[in-house]
Amino acid sequence: MATSARTSASRKTWKVAAPPPDGFHIELGGVSPVLAHGPLINRLLYNRNIRSRSVARAYLNPSRDSYSDPYSLPDMEIAAERLLRAIRNGEHVGVFGDFDVDGLTGTAIVVRTVETLGGTALPFIPHRESDGHGLSIQAVESFREAGVSLIVTVDTGSTAVEEVAAAKAHGIDTVITDHHLLDGELPDSVALVNPQSDAMAAPLTGAGVAFKLAQAVFALANEDLPYDLLTLAALGTIGDSAPLTGENRIITRFGLEELGRTRHPGLQALLETARPPSAGGRPTTELIAFYVSPRLNAPGRLGDAEPSLRILTTTSHEEAALLAARLDSANNERRRLSEEVWQSAQSQMNGDPLANGKNLIAIRCDGYPAGVLGPLAGRLSEQYRSPAVAYAVTDGMARASMRSVPGFDVHAALTPLSETLVRFGGHAAAAGFTVESDYLDAVLAELERSAAWSMMGREPDPVLEIDAETRLADMGASMWDFVSVMEPFGAANSKPVFMSRGVTPSEVKTIGSTGRHLRMTLEDGGRRVGAIGFNLGDATLGRGRVDIVYELRNDSWRGKVRKELGLLDIRPVQS
Repeated sequence: MATSARTSASRKTWKVAAPPPDGFHIELGGVSPVLAHGPLINRLLYNRNIRSRSVARAYLNPSRDSYSDPYSLPDMEIAAERLLRAIRNGEHVGVFGDFDVDGLTGTAIVVRTVETLGGTALPFIPHRESDGHGLSIQAVESFREAGVSLIVTVDTGSTAVEEVAAAKAHGIDTVITDHHLLDGELPDSVALVNPQSDAMAAPLTGAGVAFKLAQAVFALANEDLPYDLLTLAALGTIGDSAPLTGENRIITRFGLEELGRTRHPGLQALLETARPPSAGGRPTTELIAFYVSPRLNAPGRLGDAEPSLRILTTTSHEEAALLAARLDSANNERRRLSEEVWQSAQSQMNGDPLANGKNLIAIRCDGYPAGVLGPLAGRLSEQYRSPAVAYAVTDGMARASMRSVPGFDVHAALTPLSETLVRFGGHAAAAGFTVESDYLDAVLAELERSAAWSMMGREPDPVLEIDAETRLADMGASMWDFVSVMEPFGAANSKPVFMSRGVTPSEVKTIGSTGRHLRMTLEDGGRRVGAIGFNLGDATLGRGRVDIVYELRNDSWRGKVRKELGLLDIRPVQS
């Protein structure tokens, strides 16, 4: 049974995972250079559902040769043959994507596939404000006027029944590559490459499906696959918070390796601009998620994602440098607006919604770009442990973004309301919808009722999931090394989290312009380790020893690397 401890000071519940059954052991000889910490390492593997030597070997030492066959995806053979025929026949190929990182990188993969093989690609990324998500009749008309005879969609299209029919009426074929849920009637496309239509297919992202299409097309053309396409697939996989298991893990691990030595002008410039001084060394999922993805997303969140696509496809170092600066400026503006809308949201709330009997947060954000609504809903949901809706009303229409917490499937909650909604889409944790403003209150009331039923019995406080309790004195350097072997970290392959009791803090200080963060040295049994706790500047430490929950970090600064703890929570020792 898992153990838990409640702390009112931090308002977090510490929950240690149940240990493996007696006798559980995976012999790691030959799999990993780490020989110490055997029981603890076995526990980390067990917690990630790794229960055999063969699975552990594939997890710790994956091979590039273990990619799945792209033709295992539905309709892939038809899609690859149609695209290669278009390239060889000199047809204009329209590539329609989406304005988030997943859609942008997937679009870049298809564009560069067509161009590398000698074809002509005409990309189209919709404008968030004027076009919204998904293939539109206007986009089809634009492709028709440009002489396009084949449209390839990326990260979208599975529900574009009317739009695909319009394209077909103009004599334009459509190949759909997507990974979103299939719902209702399917479009009459030449091919529909979507893992959702095959329960056995890997849970790829939009960029991942585009990468599989590229693999199939290059193989069909008897040409080598450019390594940078793997890097783009990795960026999309991380940007979409996909589970980093199976093929997603392989794409991400080796894509990050390629990113570390890329010569692609746009990727080089993007890394130079985004990488903070403390993130030296090889690229990690953390670097992509917190520094690269926000910059790629920023122009699209403010309206037009065209500069983000250009930096992923340019071959000019001069243009790449200018575009990187433009993305950085857009990201600064996005951050300013995000903080402004956050303050507006706080002014609309009357304390903690849970304490006030609310199960759904709903915040009105008129006048702000639609691109800041999703992140706002996500921040509200995370902070208040509640589903959240951020919406704006313009010209009698309300456009909303939703984010959720475990236990409440927002897509399932919106589905019964489909007759009332103008449009909706998404998945369990994140969704969006548009509704006439006259019906908005009724929709929010129904969502509140759905949330109330789904969230019954939830934990009153956020839960810190902990892999194992261990003595800090026993955490040797080889444990840091093993944790590095477990990368890349992300959804479904979380970074290991440990708990240690009774350690002694010293050299305690707050850092950051407002003292939001905490830095200290921790000592246990003669071992001294530096530690940093982001957003823990106001933590209650008491006057003696402390209990801590932490991750293992390798902090880089100006070429030097030191091992330290990343504190997730801290409290005075509990009797």
